[in-house]
Amino acid sequence: MTRYTVAVDDSDAAQAAVEWLAGVVDPGLDVVKAVSVPELVGDLPSRAEHRLLEARAVLLHHQPRLRVTTDLVDGGTVRGLLRGGATGDVLVIGGRQRRRLLAAVRGRVAERVVAEATMPVIVVPEERVELGGPVVLGVDSRSGAAALAYAGALAARWHRELVLVRAWQSPSTTTPFGAVYFEGDLSTWERTADLQLEAALHAVDAAHPDVAVLGRPRRGSAGHVLLHESASASLVVVGRRHRSAVTGLLSGSVGERLMHEAHVPVLIVPPRAMLPGDLSRPTSHAPDTD
Repeated sequence: MTRYTVAVDDSDAAQAAVEWLAGVVDPGLDVVKAVSVPELVGDLPSRAEHRLLEARAVLLHHQPRLRVTTDLVDGGTVRGLLRGGATGDVLVIGGRQRRRLLAAVRGRVAERVVAEATMPVIVVPEERVELGGPVVLGVDSRSGAAALAYAGALAARWHRELVLVRAWQSPSTTTPFGAVYFEGDLSTWERTADLQLEAALHAVDAAHPDVAVLGRPRRGSAGHVLLHESASASLVVVGRRHRSAVTGLLSGSVGERLMHEAHVPVLIVPPRAMLPGDLSRPTSHAPDTD
């Protein structure tokens, strides 16, 4: 059983997250808990409870046999969502992209949740584009084992192609005259990327032999490359490498850029996240994409 927790508030992003989740869960294998945290100012518990009932109705409209519970959590938004999702396997939240300044003023909730979560977090953009494309994974040797496991399991569950993307570029240094790239060992960096990609391909093939998997080495920054690949994806998966110890935010990470700019859901996986035991079992249906 995979336990999903979905965060619910008054935003279009939260509505998009609920709608997306309703299309991908399997009532026979998954359960969902909808969580809402009343804002500290101007938000009554009764409004939050109403949001939860609406979210539950949407989920059951799409999946009448789905087990759905609700939870009204006290406290600050970030702490409340993390506490509400602590008993689940995957936390699903909406990502605000249209009003990023307002989101920053309110504390950049999505970034802080992703940075501090011990469970994988799926960020669904408010302007989500419905695509039936592959699951795309950003291969990264420093944060990739858990992300690779989730990407392979979800591709198997949803009957999707899995595309493994290894972005690479020659190292550089900053000088008073601009960035200087070390091109002399270009073939070495390219070969290293190829070896990492080959290892990831073998790992997926061993765990999920029925999944169609492709490997794509791409020269360029990981953020730029994965944003380009997301244009035809149904989900992008990346590992969470680090966060700021001072602010608890993602700090210039690939996941942060994808959260802000991609128009498909982004799954960000902490390095020690454990895969639910049943997630590798294929479902009886592919997720809706209409």
